Amino acid sequence: MSDILKKVDVEKLYQHILEIEGVKHHIVNPQKLNETADYIRSKFQEYGLNTNEQTFEVKGSEMIFKNIEGYIGDESKPEILVTGHYDTSHSTPWANDNGSGIAVMLEVARLLASENLSGCVRFISFTLEELHPTLAQQDRNKGLELGIFDEDYRYMSYHSHKMFKKFNSNVTIGLSKGKPLLDTWQKAYEDIKDNFTDSEKEYCEYIIESRSHVNRTSSVGELGIVGSDIWVKKALELDKQITGVINLAAIGYTSKRKHSQFFPPLLKPLFFPTYKVKFRKGRGDFISIVSDKNSKRLGKIFIKNCKHKNIKLPFLWIKIPLRFEKISKWLYDLIKSDHAPFWKENIPAVMLTDTAYFRSPFHHTEADTIDKLDFDFMKKVTQAIIATVIELSRMDL
Repeated sequence: MSDILKKVDVEKLYQHILEIEGVKHHIVNPQKLNETADYIRSKFQEYGLNTNEQTFEVKGSEMIFKNIEGYIGDESKPEILVTGHYDTSHSTPWANDNGSGIAVMLEVARLLASENLSGCVRFISFTLEELHPTLAQQDRNKGLELGIFDEDYRYMSYHSHKMFKKFNSNVTIGLSKGKPLLDTWQKAYEDIKDNFTDSEKEYCEYIIESRSHVNRTSSVGELGIVGSDIWVKKALELDKQITGVINLAAIGYTSKRKHSQFFPPLLKPLFFPTYKVKFRKGRGDFISIVSDKNSKRLGKIFIKNCKHKNIKLPFLWIKIPLRFEKISKWLYDLIKSDHAPFWKENIPAVMLTDTAYFRSPFHHTEADTIDKLDFDFMKKVTQAIIATVIELSRMDL
């Protein structure tokens, strides 16, 4: 084990992100989105993996979307999945969300390709983790029509910038209280609507109406997380046997600054297992492992490998003893990535994350760039994933 862990190459992590950093959005930059898919596929092939491309269409968009896969071993055997999304929001360069996840996934694939593993290890780069493309296109059209923002998604006035930032903040707070999505959006609007201009009111009312059919459970696949939701549904049709999923969702940002780490209101970190974490200082210098009731065993194996003498990766294990439906109601922030469709189908899955907007001030902004990343930290995450996959492949599951 020690020999392969020493082969993790920080320079390769850096070069992956350097190569594909930039907006990858089906409206703003579809070419970069497709180029990134091609890059990921080419690396899988270079490393000797078998590759597959799951293509699909979404009503309201003319694009062909792609989930990119590379796998090692026998497809007829139970599979271990390492996953992460490669699309971005309309404005972020993607270095951390989720360039860090894709870079680590590729490095894990490179090193495990030469190992004699039992069963099958599949690496999947999902598209459309961000906002559903139909909603995104409709939002853009309405915003342009009302003069809320320009072709580059920049707000046309400081007032709009300030008011929609406040609206989104109110929504985030409301979601943390367990209220239905529609009620949350409506209350967030009612609290500040008197300060909106007529155009801003019309746009906000449109946003709420366009999402009125979505609830907390159905938001996975209908509001976002589209590519992985489609993949899981197809896997169930094919009766795939999945041992466990390790999903990578923004894993490269750390902060030594005191009080730089926050958590959802209902989540109390002191109740969960940790390693080399000092919460009183409030520093964001650990990886968070998020598991549901079905994923406890997978989480336990991962944290054991974080403590490996050649890794020593600080962690917080957010071990939630609930299934998807209750988590979606009370801890909505924990289902905002590609592990959620697996949880929904009771498939063991953990999310690895640096906690995204609960730590990084650059999350989903133009400042999510390569210079913000902690590559030594990413190296340790890579090593922990490699050790976990090797251990899982050797187990009689």
